[in-house]
Order: sequence, then structure tokens, then C-alpha cells
Amino acid sequence: MNIKKNLATICLSFTLLLTGVSTALAKDYTDIPDDYWAAEEIEDVVTKRIVPIYADSTYRPLDKVPRVEWTAWLLRALGLSEAPITSTPMYSDVTSETFGYENIARSDQFGLIYGYTDGEFKPQRFITKVETASIMSHITKDTDVNTEVLDQFADSNEIPDWGRIPFSKAIKYGLYVNYPLENELNPNRDLNRAEAAVLLARLMKALDLVQDDKKAEAEEAKVPDEPKEYVLSVEHLDNYGKAVVDRVSITNLRRIILAKNVFRVSFLDSFNSTKHQIGDVIPFYFKKDVVTKEGTLLIPANTKLYATIEELRDKRWVNKNSEVYLHFTRMVFPNGQEYPFIARVLNNYEGVLTENKWLKPLEYTVAGAAIGGAAIGLPIGEANHRSGDGMAIGFPTGAGVGLLTGFLTPGVNFKARADEDVLVELKVDCSLWNDYVQHTETTTTTTTTTQEITK
Repeated sequence: MNIKKNLATICLSFTLLLTGVSTALAKDYTDIPDDYWAAEEIEDVVTKRIVPIYADSTYRPLDKVPRVEWTAWLLRALGLSEAPITSTPMYSDVTSETFGYENIARSDQFGLIYGYTDGEFKPQRFITKVETASIMSHITKDTDVNTEVLDQFADSNEIPDWGRIPFSKAIKYGLYVNYPLENELNPNRDLNRAEAAVLLARLMKALDLVQDDKKAEAEEAKVPDEPKEYVLSVEHLDNYGKAVVDRVSITNLRRIILAKNVFRVSFLDSFNSTKHQIGDVIPFYFKKDVVTKEGTLLIPANTKLYATIEELRDKRWVNKNSEVYLHFTRMVFPNGQEYPFIARVLNNYEGVLTENKWLKPLEYTVAGAAIGGAAIGLPIGEANHRSGDGMAIGFPTGAGVGLLTGFLTPGVNFKARADEDVLVELKVDCSLWNDYVQHTETTTTTTTTTQEITK
């Protein structure tokens, strides 16, 4: 059947679908007051099961939106989330094992969200407002636009050249967000979940603007009823006594490790900050099974974690040690199955790998004491008591010089042995489907995000 269906048929399909969804869903989140600026749109997208809420019954409107999640939401808003996949995406960083692969494939075949010039899709990168304006522009029908419409915004000069016409078109169709300041667009800022709700709600009210070739056949694009998910129990981890959160939600479908849980992981290989640069991927692994106090296996031993170096600061004068900023992005089970694992380092200083600031001064102090005692004590005389007097003077003098030298000279580089432990803290919920945890041989790829829980 021809993919270019009559728009009225698509809209009718949407109406039939959405009228069957309980409006009670809108009350399942607890952090959006009735007078919140985007309350109506958030209620709309949650009720229609376009954007999910978190496992702790919050919407978190200021959370940023990864590209893979925006992809899933946009497909749902257009009624394409169940469309048959007819092509394979050719992005260098996307395989059939990539989280959200099916949604990325659908988006690619319908031409919804483009990849980058380096050949990557970058699923976990946060999507920006100018990128969403570009998407809204190229999925809607052509129209004449004048970029002078941008002049009403104080920060229009911040829009990149490639985004000026798309932004102008999005503004003409009303498919943009400029809250809280009406005269600012903030084009390069990352989109947040409140803004995403507004954009998607407006898009669903303007489906007549969507190009016909962006719609799948109505009968093929119908979203089937999703299985109801419910919490069976809440269990606890005992990985780190000072963790802000230790809870794990056990549902009939998933194990959801809540954000702020802390894990002890280990370097897979030795590490030296002088041998790496920004962008390098550093492997870690779990030495032991991660099991709740109640006995539920979450993560099997030898699961690998991968972190990207986001920033690398060289050692500096006055005892400034090198600093390594890592961003954990994913984990791979021993059977090859993969999940997002968004976390940060918790050692020493939050988010940073660096040696203890007292390490070098103490080493210099000990060395200075030994040298100072030897240098002053030995020449004083042959009498034991004179040698002892010299040592008594030499030790503290040398130690003081060593301590001062330790503080005033450059710091040290960060080094770690293979198998050396590091504490990491989850930044967002980590969701594990039951078939993953039970180590089945299934290779089915889910398109549900790690953050959502279907009510």
C-alpha cells in the first residue's frame, strides 16, 4: 500500500487511539503544579503516552532530552512508533544492539531526524533547541518564509546559519518554544522535558502541517495496547554506606535502579592521564555480581562499563594535580547485551579522578626529613650525642623544606592500576528488563527508554 495516506485517515486513527487512554495517567506524576507554565502540555503528552514519567512518579521538567528519547517521542506523536522497519540505518555508532535501534531505524527511513556530518547519530547526546526547530521544519509542508521574523528575538544572532531558515519556518507554524523570555530563543541550549512536551503537544494539534510522506499507513502505524507495568517490591543495595539512594524498584517487567545509587567498579586496564586525551573511551568492569540485600541479581560479574573522557586538566604549579572528568555512558553484559548506564565518578572530588592533594607533599616531607637528618647529623662529629643532635635538627628542617617544596612544585598525574576500584554514582535511573537480568539468549531490542514506566 502507498505510504502517502490521506491525512484525514491518519488523524482519525489518532483520535480512535487516544480516546481509549485513561486520563487518570495525567495525575500519576507529583512534581508539576497546576499553575506550571507547561502543565497543560505535559498532561497532554503523558495522558496520550507520548512522553513517559519516571519510576518515582515524577516528570522532571528540567531534565535534558537525549536524541534517542526524542526520537521515540516524535515517532509516537506522529503515530509511527509501530511502523514496519524497511531499511537499516547506516550510522557508524548505531548497530542492531544499540539501545533504541528500532526507533532510530524508523526515524531514518521516514527522514525525521538526521545524523551528523561525521556519520554518527549520537543517540545519547542531548538534543538542542535549534535541532528540534530543524526537525519541525523538514517534517512539515513547504512554505515561503522570511528570516526577518527572527529579528524580533534578542539572541537571533546566536542561531547558526544552517538553522535560520528552519527556525523561521518553525516560528511561522508555531512549532517552537521561547519560555520564559518571549524575546529570546536560546537556540543552542539543550531542550528540556517541559519544552519537549510543549513542542509535541503543538505538533499533534497541527498534524495537517505534516508532510504526507512522513506518515505511515494508518493500519500499520496503530500503537497496540502496552502491557501494564506495576511495582512488585522495592529492594535495596548495600554498595556504599553514604549513597544518597539505595533503592531498586522491582516490577513485573523490569528492575529499575534509581538515580543516586552508588557502585564500586574497577579499571579494566592500567590508566595514566598523560597517555590519554579528551574523547578517549575508558573501560571498567564489575568484579562481583551486583545483588540487592533481598537477593535479586541486577548486574552479573564481569559486566563492562565504558566512560568517555570529557575533560582532562594537566598538572599545574603550586601542587595542582591533574584532573580527569569521566562520563559513563553504557554497560555491556557478559552475553553481549547492552544498556545505557549514565553515571559519574564519585572518588575524591565529585565527578573527578585526581590524586589526593596531600600525596606529593607528604612524599616530599618524608624524603626531605631523611636527607636533612643525614646532611646535618653526620658532619657534626664522631661523638654519638653530637650526631644525635644533628639528626634532631636535620629531620624537622628537612621535613619543613620538603613539605614546602611539595606544595610549591607542580602536582602529580593521575594513575591507576588495572583492577583498581572507583566509586561511580548513577545520574539517571538504570532500567534492566527481566530477560536481560535472567541471562536469556533473546536478542530482541526494546524501544522503551530507561527512564519510563508505563502506567
